[in-house]
Amino acid sequence: MQLLKLRSDNPKFRTLDFRPGLNIVAGIQKSDKDTDSFNGIGKSLSLKLIHYVLGAALDNKKLKSYLAGYGCFHLEFLHKGKHYLISKDFSQADYIINGQKINQTAYPKELSQLFLGDKAEIGFRQVFNCFARRFGGTYYADPLSQQGMPITDYKQRLTNLYLLGIDTDLVKQRFATKKDIGSLNNAAKAIKEYEKSLDKANLKDLADEVADLKNKRDHFVIAESYDLLKKQADDLTAELNELRNKKFFLERTLEKKELSLKREVVNIDVAQIADIYHEAQFFFGKEITQRLSDAQHFHNALVNNRKNRLIMEVSQLKTEIAALTGSLEKCSAQRDGILKDLDNSGALEEFNSLAERIKSLEIESENLKKYEHLLRDFKKEKSNLDSQNALIKERSILYLEEKDESLEAIENEFRVLAKPFYGKQAHHGASLKIQETKDAQYLFDIQLQIPKDESQAVGEVKIFCYDVLLYKLNKDLLGFMAHDGCIFSEMDPRQKSTMFKIILNVVREEKCQYFLNIAQNSLIEVLDAEQKINILTAEEKQMINDALILELYDKDPENWLFGEDFSA
Repeated sequence: MQLLKLRSDNPKFRTLDFRPGLNIVAGIQKSDKDTDSFNGIGKSLSLKLIHYVLGAALDNKKLKSYLAGYGCFHLEFLHKGKHYLISKDFSQADYIINGQKINQTAYPKELSQLFLGDKAEIGFRQVFNCFARRFGGTYYADPLSQQGMPITDYKQRLTNLYLLGIDTDLVKQRFATKKDIGSLNNAAKAIKEYEKSLDKANLKDLADEVADLKNKRDHFVIAESYDLLKKQADDLTAELNELRNKKFFLERTLEKKELSLKREVVNIDVAQIADIYHEAQFFFGKEITQRLSDAQHFHNALVNNRKNRLIMEVSQLKTEIAALTGSLEKCSAQRDGILKDLDNSGALEEFNSLAERIKSLEIESENLKKYEHLLRDFKKEKSNLDSQNALIKERSILYLEEKDESLEAIENEFRVLAKPFYGKQAHHGASLKIQETKDAQYLFDIQLQIPKDESQAVGEVKIFCYDVLLYKLNKDLLGFMAHDGCIFSEMDPRQKSTMFKIILNVVREEKCQYFLNIAQNSLIEVLDAEQKINILTAEEKQMINDALILELYDKDPENWLFGEDFSA
């Protein structure tokens, strides 16, 4: 990947024309404004804009609103000999790659396919964050926090292990196993509570108690006077059921007869029959017509008789149903009164209490059986997962033994990068160790040490050395590196100059394109016009001067990155 140009449709934007090798955006300070913030001249934003166009989340609401109304941005670059143009209008969700619109959801996958191919184990955004560490958040809090996540984040650690050349299959297996163990542990508290219940309540004791209560229920005896009331209530219940059934039968019969009554046709018109045979008058005489009329009278009389009978039957059914309804109401009222007397007397209440206790114990017994099985399954699954975890741990130890030579080579490379910053002291503490972690999800710990580790400057040097190490181990992955000028914040002039010397070597030897923004005071210290440090040669200082692709002046907003004061 080689950046060519970052421009905007807005003519105020200060275009960045990139070159092969070293590229520097310098913030020339002529006022007291803070050039490393969103209220500055845009020095740090020059790198952030590249991130945003390449799919990074824009989490600053003020900047997001500003960019949405500014205009479309275009990033041109070469990758594997092919020219690409990515356009991004921040008022829209889509991205455009060489004229093809890509929606926001599919864009990260599209970039991963473009830069890393189908079989990549990590995404483009993760890789780019490692090779182009930007300003803000926790990106510069630790060498391993390139994704801006807490140091314990699994995916962030997985990316680092992958770029260090570690086989991540074991790491993924460990993560899946630890995740399952974590899920079981979350349920452990509830399971243990039920386990305590199992200790206090024996299932066989519960079964015996239920059997005893059922026996008492089946042989429950009420006093003689109450027993009579209970028998009367039972008889009334049976009578109610019989009355309800009879009423239902009569209502169904009534419904059918009313339907039949609606269907009865009383009169048949002889003229209609005669019309059917009008064309065949040869066969008809007056006597035939008379016979038809007689038949009509006979039919009508028959239908009328049937209709009258149905009307009588319907009336009779309604009377019977009304009588049954009254009997039902009377019977129901009598039974309700008896049940109320029984309940008030306490006999029915005692019987119901017995039934409820049986039901409660049966439910408790079923729950205990269920959780007894659950506890057994939990212990079995926990044992299996612990065994898997132990096996993975054993395999990880063997794996590190097999990788010993290559891991030592990685550590030696890190020591070589750290040595110029601290001279002989680097041989007394500079180290990079990959060790099996005790209980973390990501399986391996990455331990980085260089002399005077308690110093903030040493922390930034450690970040720089680690980033360069990752690039050198993966130089064919992107061919691009970048840092924000905040990496210089605590460095002394000698450390800054040493950093540039290493950068220039990487640019020359690894065919790397390196992008950096820097403030004026740091740039003056690095160029060392008075030769107080004498770390960089005159040729190297000239290379740095030649690498200045853009100078931003804080005194006049026209000379800021966006050509105006975007902080207002």
